[in-house]
Amino acid sequence: MRYIFALVVIAGGAAGALVGYKHLSAGLAIVLPRPIELAVRADNSVVQPKEWKSAHAFVLSARAPRPVVAGVDVEVRRASLKLRGTPTASADTTKSTGDPSVRVRLGTGIYHWQIRLHNSSGISRWRYGGVIRVDNIPPTEPHISSSTDPIPMKLYHSSTMSFDWSAQDANSGVVGYSYRLDHSPTGMPETTIRIAGTSVTLKGLATGTWYFHVRARDAAGNWGRTATFPVKINVTPPAVTHIFFSTFQFDPQFNDLQLSFQLTKPAATVRAGVYHDGNLVRLYSMTNVGAKKTVTVTWNGKDSHGAPVPAGEYDVYVRPTDQYGNTSLIGWHQIGVNYKRIVVSLSQQRLWAYDGKKLFLSSLVTTGNRALPTPLGTYSVQAHYHPYKFISPWPKSSPFYYAPSVVQWALYFRTGGYFIHDAPWRSVFGPGSNAQLGTPGTNYTGTHGCVNVPSSVAKELYFWAPNGTVVQIVK
Repeated sequence: MRYIFALVVIAGGAAGALVGYKHLSAGLAIVLPRPIELAVRADNSVVQPKEWKSAHAFVLSARAPRPVVAGVDVEVRRASLKLRGTPTASADTTKSTGDPSVRVRLGTGIYHWQIRLHNSSGISRWRYGGVIRVDNIPPTEPHISSSTDPIPMKLYHSSTMSFDWSAQDANSGVVGYSYRLDHSPTGMPETTIRIAGTSVTLKGLATGTWYFHVRARDAAGNWGRTATFPVKINVTPPAVTHIFFSTFQFDPQFNDLQLSFQLTKPAATVRAGVYHDGNLVRLYSMTNVGAKKTVTVTWNGKDSHGAPVPAGEYDVYVRPTDQYGNTSLIGWHQIGVNYKRIVVSLSQQRLWAYDGKKLFLSSLVTTGNRALPTPLGTYSVQAHYHPYKFISPWPKSSPFYYAPSVVQWALYFRTGGYFIHDAPWRSVFGPGSNAQLGTPGTNYTGTHGCVNVPSSVAKELYFWAPNGTVVQIVK
């Protein structure tokens, strides 16, 4: 039997792929059984039916039923063309015991194929191998648009970004996308499908320049080029700064609470609320507040109906909101409201402590003499000390000098060193105990301006009167 050896070249289609056939036989008798266990492999893996593959080299194989030893002829053509029964490639393995196979190169497209056996005795009938789907062309670079930030790099003021995109793949088709949002203009999404759709909404983003990257993957596993859409946002809300409280404890019968602050950015609205046990007591609203301008809110200790609030601890919150809806919140706790007050009469040398209208205690006292009088006025308890050592601000040469003196219970009520405190060195209180001129510190020369009370009274006042308690010095 004679064999004709030739090289047959067949155009592989648009991609210019070629398949080569090296062995043509003429007039061989059909004496061999058909091949079995047909397979297509690419990249060392079996290509499954209907699977798209991104590869150039494919291995087509079959097995000859035992005990036949044979080579193979294959015919591979585009699916749009009929199989002719003419081999396009061949492999001679008649001297080998392995499964015969043929390696072919294919370009992008859809192919069908068949295979037969051959040896020196003859050939088999063709067995149809099925369809091979090849896609070596990646999807197009997506086209991105944004409904929330339509103009790239224009400044927007929302922390929510929405993106839509589209990509094309003329062969195996797009099966999904990977996207990434970062601060790098050259960022790259990971090669993992994150979404099958073509839109995404991202929320809670901070101020800055962001880059949205997206790329497509087709059914053959090809990743397309990355498209990038830049977005610039400023969602930093106005912040409260330069905060000042006139007091943290007050008696509404005598003074108000003043809160002053400035804003870092203009605000369309500013709401300042006073709360008690989580309930709104009083609300102050302001509009069109400029940046770096001092704003003062004054609370008189009354609720929204004008009624005095009960004693207790209150919270104050301030919320500025800009014209885009960006807002911040800041709050302060344990703002004390109390109606306790201490009244000291200089003429009667007596003290009364009231809780509202109810008398808590009354006691004789000693105040400053005529040379160092206790100042008239309305003050408040600023600090508590236990114990406390008084150090003379006057030199030893001064008639007002005194040796370091320790007391147990001291309430500081006025700048300049004025206290209500016990006086272990004193045994006389009340009228006449400050009548004489002389060095303060004896039973009848008064004090240096402080209010002396018996030790038991000083201790009771220490625990009864919180900071902010009003101290009235009257005639």
